[in-house]
Amino acid sequence: MRPRKRNQNRYKNEERKFFLNKFKATHGVSERQFCRDNKLAFSTWQGWRTNEAKILASKRHGRLATLGGQGLRELIPFKNELLAFMRDRRGTERYVRVFHLMRWVKRHHRPWLVDYLSTKKNDAVGYNSFRTLLLRFSYRHRFRHRVPCKSKLSQQVLDDVWLGYAASFWNKYSEYDKSQILNVDETGVFYDMPPGKTLAEIGMSSKVSDGEKHSDRLTAVLTIRAD
Repeated sequence: MRPRKRNQNRYKNEERKFFLNKFKATHGVSERQFCRDNKLAFSTWQGWRTNEAKILASKRHGRLATLGGQGLRELIPFKNELLAFMRDRRGTERYVRVFHLMRWVKRHHRPWLVDYLSTKKNDAVGYNSFRTLLLRFSYRHRFRHRVPCKSKLSQQVLDDVWLGYAASFWNKYSEYDKSQILNVDETGVFYDMPPGKTLAEIGMSSKVSDGEKHSDRLTAVLTIRAD
């Protein structure tokens, strides 16, 4: 017969603070007795006591179950500089490839790169690992491989138009409550897209009829309030 597993409770920040303050208000009660009276696992209580100062000083919302700081740790200590470099190149409509990122790190953070590569088994592994690191960094910060497209206006001109429109809009409608300001976007959604290629018998035509070349379209409308 397998031993019965102990139920594990997940406590919120406000509950941790409540029990810690409650224990402070008691006099002459041992910690084990306090845990028995309040149905707390003693191992859980020990963890709270170890981090008591951090728990009580935390400004996190009481309904949250963690103190923050969990999750993936950024391995690249100069991430803000690297992101600025990437956005600067794209802002001037230049290519951004992993090769450019590798060259930038080598030029501006060579000591870090040497330390990073020294932890790898050999040069080939180090190169692939470094390339993968930068590629994942790019994806994590919303950069994707895309087919370059042509634009009639530069990004700077588009940004100036956007900022000018925003300024004129708020000058005109700033007296309105934000709950009364609605932004409506109309977007065409295409479906049943025709494939880019077709199987055709060797020596026979690969032509397709005009009816097969066009996709169906519907219109989606998205509305959002300013607040």
